[in-house]
Amino acid sequence: MVRTTYSREYYRDPYYVSAWDVKQYVYCPLIPWIKEHVGVVEPPDINMELGKPEGPKEDVLIRLGVPKPWRYDVYLRNTDLMIVGVVDLVGGVKKLEVVEFKLFNRRRYSHFTSQLLFYAYLVSKSLGPVHKAHIVLGKNTITYYVTEETLRHVERLVERVREVKTGDDPPRGVRQDPHKCGLCWYRRYCPRD
Repeated sequence: MVRTTYSREYYRDPYYVSAWDVKQYVYCPLIPWIKEHVGVVEPPDINMELGKPEGPKEDVLIRLGVPKPWRYDVYLRNTDLMIVGVVDLVGGVKKLEVVEFKLFNRRRYSHFTSQLLFYAYLVSKSLGPVHKAHIVLGKNTITYYVTEETLRHVERLVERVREVKTGDDPPRGVRQDPHKCGLCWYRRYCPRD
């Protein structure tokens, strides 16, 4: 499988919001602020390297009923909305579907769901309407129907992330979560500690 390469310059502009920003914001709103204001980025670790299965998962796509053609690692940048991301898979022509692959199942995955729905929003605004969004967590799959309400929710989420990235002060009211904070690479830079 060929991976798409792309310029990282848009990831450096604080007004641009990426799928990675959204995922990290939902995990903890302080992470995008730390990345932007402290200037540190978590280096890839073994879990990140293993986190996405290699190669097309045609059996999964067929089971989910994702229409062809299947386009892998689709880089999209919407300059009007200032959003950017690399979608694992976009399927279909008129009614599009997006798929996000994760190698392992997880008990907590709301941040991955937000990342997936961000991709649905990005594809809807850049290529055409998305009908369904699927997340594959190991051997489990979850399908979401993408509605106007879904897109409005993501739009508001993107604005919150942008406000955090461009704001001078760290977000307020972030509650500490011993499980999340204990696993977080950014905790050494956290202004709440």
